[in-house]
Amino acid sequence: LVEKLEKGEVTSVEITKSYFDRIKEIDPKVKAYVSTMEEEAMAKASEIDEKRKAGEKVSALAGIPIGIKDNMCITGTKTTCSSKMLENFVAPYNATLIEKLNKEDAIYLGKLNMDEFAMGGSTENSAFFKTRNPWDLDRVPGGSSGGSAAAVAAGIAPWALGSDTGGSIRQPASLCGVVGLKPTYGLVSRYGLVAFASSLDQIGPITKDVTDAAMLLNVIAGHDEKDSTSMDLEAKDYTKALVNDVKGMRIGLPKEYFGEGINEEVKQAILNVAKKYEEMGAIVEDCSFEVGQYATSVYYIIACAEASSN
Repeated sequence: LVEKLEKGEVTSVEITKSYFDRIKEIDPKVKAYVSTMEEEAMAKASEIDEKRKAGEKVSALAGIPIGIKDNMCITGTKTTCSSKMLENFVAPYNATLIEKLNKEDAIYLGKLNMDEFAMGGSTENSAFFKTRNPWDLDRVPGGSSGGSAAAVAAGIAPWALGSDTGGSIRQPASLCGVVGLKPTYGLVSRYGLVAFASSLDQIGPITKDVTDAAMLLNVIAGHDEKDSTSMDLEAKDYTKALVNDVKGMRIGLPKEYFGEGINEEVKQAILNVAKKYEEMGAIVEDCSFEVGQYATSVYYIIACAEASSN
């Protein structure tokens, strides 16, 4: 889309309209969106097209639409966290990542469904409706960022943002067959994210491929004085890490994660990928991760909280 915009093969208005047309066609079945922002999005798209037509300098990502998980604040827009307690809450300020996207002239398609207050792993716990996996409507998309993953997989958003505390980006991305990244803690500002567990939360991209994930991370990463846990690191271009050569890369397979309870189909899929990496020159080694058993405590806490709310 970036290349087509730069070459003048398509306009931002055409791109944005095509996504809203597809949302109207597909989303009644998938139910990824809590709310859409068509009027604002089309106006912004027109504004960006006029800038390009006038020869004004614009960001490379200007005019590319994006979906936002509904626990991130956008000024003047409802931020419900998929909870009826916040059903009519209108955010009075922008999250830092929204400010960063605004500088890129991003266009917001709408807010995406999630497990209520990000507590859950299936997006069945939204107070409004369940989101479906677009590959099989009888299956869940994962969670809590299930709306974000389902929207990207269904082609009703070119990319989206989710939040991850204990797998809430990575797990739905896996279930929906898209790319999900939980950035290193502190790399992306959490200011304007409705917190679940502040010592673990992180905002990250959900995209169709790794290149898109790197491009989006370039935009949202960076130090923020409004977030006391934000790391002050030198800016990087993450697309420069996108090389095909994995020779010498060491990949560990923790034995504790391949024992009792693992689904045989999942286990085989992981081992097949490991074998592929070996064929490409990577070094795959068995290793031990004994402290992994204690990581289950966070899921126990989540399960207790869900049981209490039910």
